[in-house]
Amino acid sequence: PGGAWRLRSAQFPSKVGGRPAWLGEAGLPASEALRCGRCLQPRAFLLQLYAPLPGRPDAFHRTLFVFACRGAACYRLPGPGGPLCAFRSQLPRRNATYPEEPPSEEPPPLPEPVPRRLRSGAALCRVCGCLGPRACGRCRRAAYCGPEHQALDWRRGHRRSCGKGGDADATEDAEPDHNEFLFPEYEILIEPEEPEFPADSSADPGDEKGAVDASKKLEKQEESRVTSTT
Repeated sequence: PGGAWRLRSAQFPSKVGGRPAWLGEAGLPASEALRCGRCLQPRAFLLQLYAPLPGRPDAFHRTLFVFACRGAACYRLPGPGGPLCAFRSQLPRRNATYPEEPPSEEPPPLPEPVPRRLRSGAALCRVCGCLGPRACGRCRRAAYCGPEHQALDWRRGHRRSCGKGGDADATEDAEPDHNEFLFPEYEILIEPEEPEFPADSSADPGDEKGAVDASKKLEKQEESRVTSTT
């Protein structure tokens, strides 16, 4: 919980589960685009990867988003329009949303609540974090992507705080980080790949015998490291 700030949009995270940390605010997928092509239920956010393209000014920031249906039966049915879908969002370095400098590595002084709206003012669904064009007919404050998530949130407790003042309003504003529709949230750490051959190795990667000897040497080193670590 203390590291949740690292998974917000301003940190350009790679993560699995939870709500999407949208990169740009224009062109977000509509609720209909996020429905499974087989059962027509809302897909859940599965993961996102921050994958900028070097040398592409229009993709200085670039994130790939993947959504997946929660219904197991949809993965066994044939035909197009399956349970998975992917979207791409990209921005130049100079844009209206983020500064040109890298984000700070220091946590914010106060915990950041779950975003309820984009900077543009567009509402986000209380359940899944996607665009929420549908509002609660009673309080007109809670936003949803569709009737399924409105009903889910009503059963989860919105019925108790809807339209009430005082502490109930505070409860209304405090959206829970997780719910049964979302996948568990974890950060994805991306590290540079280790070279196949050590830099000081005299083995020629093109020589088959040298490659085999180098591979055996690396295996022995790995076995020794694992044994000492254990």
